[in-house]
Amino acid sequence: MSELKYMELSLDEILRNLNRCKSIVVNQEEAISQFRDIILSASNKRVSKERKSTIFLAGAGRSGFVAKAFAMRLMHLGFYVYVFGESLVPPVNDGDIIIIVSKSGKSNSITQIVEDSKIDNVKFLAVCGNTESELAQKSDARIVIDSLPQTLINLEDEDVNKFMESLPRSLINFESDDDIKSKIDKLPKKSADLTSKEVWKSIEVLPSEISGISNIYRPLELILMGTAFELSALVILDALVNELMQNLNLREKDLKGYHDVLSSSI
Repeated sequence: MSELKYMELSLDEILRNLNRCKSIVVNQEEAISQFRDIILSASNKRVSKERKSTIFLAGAGRSGFVAKAFAMRLMHLGFYVYVFGESLVPPVNDGDIIIIVSKSGKSNSITQIVEDSKIDNVKFLAVCGNTESELAQKSDARIVIDSLPQTLINLEDEDVNKFMESLPRSLINFESDDDIKSKIDKLPKKSADLTSKEVWKSIEVLPSEISGISNIYRPLELILMGTAFELSALVILDALVNELMQNLNLREKDLKGYHDVLSSSI
């Protein structure tokens, strides 16, 4: 494996999750069709100049970036679109649609949007990772993306060795402390010894200033926090754009006319 072996392993894990996207679509065909049809029911300037409904999108953190990416595509398709949190967002009115991207469906900002939007005829669409969440339960249609269990790997012996050999030389503040050097030298150099209780006893007596000591003995996560959900949501929603394009009889050349050419020239 190359010098970037952990990056390669991470990409394998990301692709493992993305490969599930097609099965998610197949297994939730009815729900996603309903999701699509609700979007298509919104006002679209390509179909009619009369504006009766608007699509609002929301998401917290990185899920918010996914929501913004989908919002941009909906705008290219001709829908009237806003993203919550921006300074020019108008009020939600009767007949509007709210699309929320949230893995947990429980973040304060997301639940607040659900609570504050009490208008009877507002449609809620959810892209979430938890069917039991309040967001999923209150939505009119949902796409549920349940991530695969996290894959962890132990570092290879050569990487443990490399780290442990470089560590004493990097401890400038502790070079004169023979006691610390002795404790570091006693730490194991092989992954087979990493489960030993003696390892953690040795680590616990080291100064907290020595960063990285404990992490070198812990398994490495190949995909971080909500990354699997966020990337899968981005891919599924981008694929949904093609479904919407077909229903609106649009092609890529039609979308280009709605691109913001001024910002790209700044």
